[in-house]
Amino acid sequence: MVKKLPVLLLLVLVLFYCCNKGKIRPACSPQVCTDVFVSIGVHFVDKQGQPISVQNFQAINLRTHAAIGPTLAGYGTLVIGYYIIADDGDLSKLSIAGDDIQVSGTDAATNQTKTAILKISGGCTCHISKISGVDQIIFD
Repeated sequence: MVKKLPVLLLLVLVLFYCCNKGKIRPACSPQVCTDVFVSIGVHFVDKQGQPISVQNFQAINLRTHAAIGPTLAGYGTLVIGYYIIADDGDLSKLSIAGDDIQVSGTDAATNQTKTAILKISGGCTCHISKISGVDQIIFD
């Protein structure tokens, strides 16, 4: 019985390894990517089409319910009225198929809040990309 124990133990270990082999999620496959740093944003404009600054800007991933935003400090509002929703630093926070991102902001002059949903993909790709959604959010 003592001589059979190591063989039996080895057999159990091999079976355990084989049963769990497919459950381990592989890392992203190697790929050639450009050095371009991609970001996706939205313009907030008034009814005349003029850019406006908004208060309480938010971008929420509706799949994870987590806020997302630019990964570089001070990068979110380079131009008046244009807000960065996500950039390549958010690749791991987004799925390959794309996630619905709820974007909202409040016009300080009218206290009106507008919301839009954009679909942005990430995951194991080189860069994030906008699948669908508006380029501008227009206040009445």
